[in-house]
Amino acid sequence: MSNFLIIVFCLIIGYLFRFFNLAGKNDYKIVNTWVIYIGLPSIALLYIPRIDWSLAYLFTAFLPFLVFGLSYLFFNILNRWLDYSKRTVTTLAIVSGLSNTSFVGFPLIISYFGEEQLKVGIVSDQVTFFTLSTLGVLLAAGSKSIFPSQKEKMSFILKRLFTFPPFLACLFALLFGRFFVNDDISSFFQALAATVSPLALFSIGMQLQFRNLKKEINTIGLSLFYKLILAPLIAVLLALLLGLKGIFYQVSVFEMAMPCLVASSMIIEKFGLNVKLSNTIIGLSIVVGLAISFLWYCVIITLL
Repeated sequence: MSNFLIIVFCLIIGYLFRFFNLAGKNDYKIVNTWVIYIGLPSIALLYIPRIDWSLAYLFTAFLPFLVFGLSYLFFNILNRWLDYSKRTVTTLAIVSGLSNTSFVGFPLIISYFGEEQLKVGIVSDQVTFFTLSTLGVLLAAGSKSIFPSQKEKMSFILKRLFTFPPFLACLFALLFGRFFVNDDISSFFQALAATVSPLALFSIGMQLQFRNLKKEINTIGLSLFYKLILAPLIAVLLALLLGLKGIFYQVSVFEMAMPCLVASSMIIEKFGLNVKLSNTIIGLSIVVGLAISFLWYCVIITLL
């Protein structure tokens, strides 16, 4: 219960800081810099060396690809009747197809399943980032290409991957993990990792905005329906179909019920897609996603 109160408290405080102009418009980027360069890598270096790798992680890794692919199909099929522009359809597919597996997912995993289950969340988060940096970039670039050649497009994708600190930390932990299984080193990384939840949620609170809510209510509703209802439902049904049960699979599926990925807005902005729509969807998805996370938790632990 205390962890959930921290989630709500940090989110509200971040929003109030912005509302009362106690922080600058872009001050959240400073907080994000700490989370991305220090907090998330510390989590990777703390937990990845202790992961008991098994084939079960293939299910965890498959889900982000599945949710993203179905998002693309969902909005392209719907567009036969809705007649959105290609720019808007691509925006919806990207922002609705990627889960906020770390900034929101990690605190909620700790609250509902316990800190030891972060090892599942880390794998889900890295695959989500990989999906954004590859399939997300390719989809956005296809909508409005800014690259004069395929070589420059691939260079951009590889640069995103290999300059992202949590991804580098994961590679480092996989290669040299045995050197990190030490009580003193673990205590050090644990102290740094503990900063992720409050700071990430404080940052999200500072970024919440609902400017286009009335104007785009139907479009936003479709996005939230897919991300917060349909996508996790499909993940639950897949787990049931495969007969996968237990806390490992519960956490894997739970990550797919998370709100929209904040980082997806960077790709949407980079390629000149519908930034205002994506930011409104992301902000509202966090509020609604937090509110219904307990309902999904109850469904998931009951069925799986």
